[in-house]
Amino acid sequence: MNNYLNISTFLIGFSTAFFCIFAIHILFWRKARTRFQTVLGWIMAVWAVWDAKDLVVTFPGMYRQDVLQWILIIDGWSALTYLVFLAEAVMPGWIRCKRLILLSVPFAAFTVAYAVWSSEWVIYSYITFLWFFAWGVVITGYIKVRRHLTYLRANYSNIDNIDISWLSPVFGFAIATQLAWLFTSLFASIIADIIYYISIIALWLMVLYYSWDFRPIKAVAEEEQANTQKQSTPLTEGQLEQLVEEQQLYLNSDLTLADLARALNTNRTYVSNYLSQVRKQTFYDYINQLRIERVSLPLMHGHPEYKLEYVASESGFASISTFRRAFVKFTGQTPSQFETLGH
Repeated sequence: MNNYLNISTFLIGFSTAFFCIFAIHILFWRKARTRFQTVLGWIMAVWAVWDAKDLVVTFPGMYRQDVLQWILIIDGWSALTYLVFLAEAVMPGWIRCKRLILLSVPFAAFTVAYAVWSSEWVIYSYITFLWFFAWGVVITGYIKVRRHLTYLRANYSNIDNIDISWLSPVFGFAIATQLAWLFTSLFASIIADIIYYISIIALWLMVLYYSWDFRPIKAVAEEEQANTQKQSTPLTEGQLEQLVEEQQLYLNSDLTLADLARALNTNRTYVSNYLSQVRKQTFYDYINQLRIERVSLPLMHGHPEYKLEYVASESGFASISTFRRAFVKFTGQTPSQFETLGH
């Protein structure tokens, strides 16, 4: 038992330090931060406190069933942090104090119920609730992420710092982490603790890595788009292509669907429908295809000495990574393969 407690103490201390360091860095050292990053900083702080409280079981005489069950009850509240994180990523600003209080009601109810009855049936009911709550977050989140990603590709040509496709692997990792937590809560062991703490740190490291420069975008409500529809002019076939080609709008690295709609004296709905129904493409794919075909390929053919970073910049791409992805999608080769084969 002493060996188990010593290892647990180390793991708890390491995990607590990890969350403390990032919470302090984000909330106090990082001056230029978005609301999303501020929320992420507070989530790190909450997790630091959650991990630190586990140290109580390492004190003499505290490794008892009743203490472990109280830790399980308190740990269950961490499910809210996943929901808050997801909501801020996909629906920035949706989480408010009132909503957070309402979402906390079932957790508070189970906490009070256990304080009153301290019964096993409360614990098992709580675990069942957490299981369904977690799957509800995952399923709803997956649907929201897919819809939001569709919205981004329909409205932006540069999604480098607003792309949310990285949330998909996070979902899978989060499920594995919560299963590890459930196992360690019900069956304490050194191996289970090691797996849990490593997985939770790996999960949030993944989140921090992908979201460090992330800038959430709030989807424009359909009602707002509909308000301008009466004053807008429907598109005729070829009108959009002619304008984009003549004015070389694709060279604008931050071109949006709204910019194109204004240039055409119409609204986003007409432009989006035209692209999807006539061209069978998203705005994102259409603009990036033009960048590759009209600029990147001619530059690489005529000037093989140019570096890829220069080609990407001249083509209207905001980053080399987006350029590489688009190049592979529309040519079936990487830029390096294209250069090697000497097309």
